[in-house]
Amino acid sequence: MTGPRIVVAGDAPRELWAAERGGESVTASRAWEIARGTMKTWRRIASEQMNGSTFRGTAATRAGSAREAALLDEAADHLATCTPNSALWAAADNDLHRATPDGTGTDAEGRPVVVEVKSHEHGWKATSIPLDHMGQLQWQINVLGAHSGLYGFEVRDEDDMPPTDGATWIPVPRDDDMIEWLVSRANAYIAWREAGCPEFSLDADTPAEVRRANAQWVVRKRRLDKAVADEKPAADALRKAIAAHYPHAERFGATALGFLGGFQLIPSSTTSIDEAAWADADPTGHAAVEELRVKLALLEANALARFPKTTRRTPTLKFQEVEDV
Repeated sequence: MTGPRIVVAGDAPRELWAAERGGESVTASRAWEIARGTMKTWRRIASEQMNGSTFRGTAATRAGSAREAALLDEAADHLATCTPNSALWAAADNDLHRATPDGTGTDAEGRPVVVEVKSHEHGWKATSIPLDHMGQLQWQINVLGAHSGLYGFEVRDEDDMPPTDGATWIPVPRDDDMIEWLVSRANAYIAWREAGCPEFSLDADTPAEVRRANAQWVVRKRRLDKAVADEKPAADALRKAIAAHYPHAERFGATALGFLGGFQLIPSSTTSIDEAAWADADPTGHAAVEELRVKLALLEANALARFPKTTRRTPTLKFQEVEDV
């Protein structure tokens, strides 16, 4: 099998690069949207591909782009080789799978690595790789046939200056499960678009069990949503009536039972430290604890970047209205 190919060189005219990157292909910035998106998302993306996107960047994205070169220089300290990239690449096994990583390089064993860098405005809180950025990076790894990725990010200070101690760098191993999912969803989107963007995605190729279960659930979900909407005004009126006639209900609760049923109002509360009172009564002790909190937060942020652990919860099942697709 041949390797990935460069579709548009980095020094090509901007118009050619934009046309090839938009067009019919799925790029890293689109792959996550397509994989997680509803039919409404697919229609928006298809429209942008046919008519052109109106997004031209913001002050924040332009500031981030301006820091790319410096961050890639820093990335070179973490790899055997690192070269900035502005070329558009296509995957060896599907020419419509495309990506433009910020950089390419090799690790100490000579294996190919893709590099993605982000420069965030002051106030950015995340200390690990956001899920959409991870999807973008895994897509790039797949398109370029890389062994792994290197993700680097910095948070500029209140004066819009980069951190004095450099960016945070996180090696990212290839995740074949995520890549398989991204590729399958991208291919489903491409097939849907080539079929003329049909109104529905549940078709003859969808497993019969899924179609039957969906049909049964949709009917019940509509009933439930209507019942919830009908119940809310009555619940609000009941809460208002309880507050007016049960003076201690907010603190201790209230209960009553009638012929058709009744209510039980159960209050809840939490106890926390009154920081202002503590600082006023014991300023030295409070300041010492604040210093320890900062140190602990930095240590935990570093540990999170080095030793991430993902705990998965039961996925949320959301309803799609037909008129929204």
